[in-house]
Amino acid sequence: MTVITPILEVVLPVFLLAAAGYVWVRRNIEFDIEFVGRLALEFCVPCLVFGKLASVSFNGAIFAAIAMATVTFYAVSALVMAGVVAFLRMGQRDFLLPLVSANTGNIGLPLCFFAFGEQGLVYAIVLFATMVVLQFTFGLWLVSGEPSPLKAVRHPLVLASVFGALFSWQGIEIPKALSNAIDLAGQPAIPLMLLALGAAIAGLPAFMTWRIAGIAAFKLLLSGVLAIAIGRAFNLDPLVQSVFIVQAITPVAVTSWMLAQRYNRRHEEVAQMVLASTVLVALAMPVVLYFLL
Repeated sequence: MTVITPILEVVLPVFLLAAAGYVWVRRNIEFDIEFVGRLALEFCVPCLVFGKLASVSFNGAIFAAIAMATVTFYAVSALVMAGVVAFLRMGQRDFLLPLVSANTGNIGLPLCFFAFGEQGLVYAIVLFATMVVLQFTFGLWLVSGEPSPLKAVRHPLVLASVFGALFSWQGIEIPKALSNAIDLAGQPAIPLMLLALGAAIAGLPAFMTWRIAGIAAFKLLLSGVLAIAIGRAFNLDPLVQSVFIVQAITPVAVTSWMLAQRYNRRHEEVAQMVLASTVLVALAMPVVLYFLL
C-alpha cells in the first residue's frame, strides 16, 4: 500500500481531470475545445513556463543537455518510425508525425509535476518547449508540405521559454506584483490542458484496429528504450532522466490529430492512434512510476 499510494497520487489526478472533460462533452454540454485549448497553450501555459523558468537558478549545462537529448530522441525515433511507416506502406505525411509526437504538454507536464515536484516540472518544461519547436517546424512541414520555421519562433510557448531562461540566466528579478500576476495566470494551465484533452478524446471515433493498437504498443516500447539509452548517453542527472522517460512515453499528441484533420491526412486513423496510445500509456504509467519513484 505504501508503494501504490504515491503512484495513485500522481496518476489519478491527471486522468480524473481528463475524464471530467470527457464526461462534460459526452453529456452534450457545450465545451469550446478550440477556445480552451488556445487559452491554455497561448496564454496560461506560456505564463506557467515563463514564471517557472524565470524563478529558478539557471543551469545552462542541464538545460542544454535536456534540449540536445530531446532533439536526439526525436531524430532517432523519426528514423525508426519512418522505416516502420514505409514497411507498412502507410504514408509518411499521414502517420510519421503522430508516431513521433508525444503529449508532453497535456499529460507530461502534470505527471512530472505530481511525480517530481517543482524542479521536475521545470525540466519537463524545457523538454516540452523543445518539442514545440520541432513540432511546429519539422512536424508542420511534414503534414502541410510547407516549411514554416517562423511560426515556431513566434509561438508564445517558445518565446516564454526563451525569455524565461534568459531572465534566469541573467538573474533578473521580476517585481513581486508582476510575478504574482504571472503565477496566477499560469495556475489554470494544467487543469485546462487536461480538461481539453478529455474533451478532445470524447470527440474522437471510439474504435481502433489491431494494426493501430500494435503500432501504438511498438511506439510505447521504442520510446521507453530510446529514453533510457539516450538519457544514459547524455549522462543525465537521475531526476532529469526520470522526467525524460516519463515525457518520452506519453501518448500520441492530440495536436497531431488536429493537424491531420486540418490538412486532410487520414485523421480518423490518426485519432485511433491517439486513443490506442492513451489507453496503453494509462496502463503502463503506474508500472513505470513504480520503478522511478
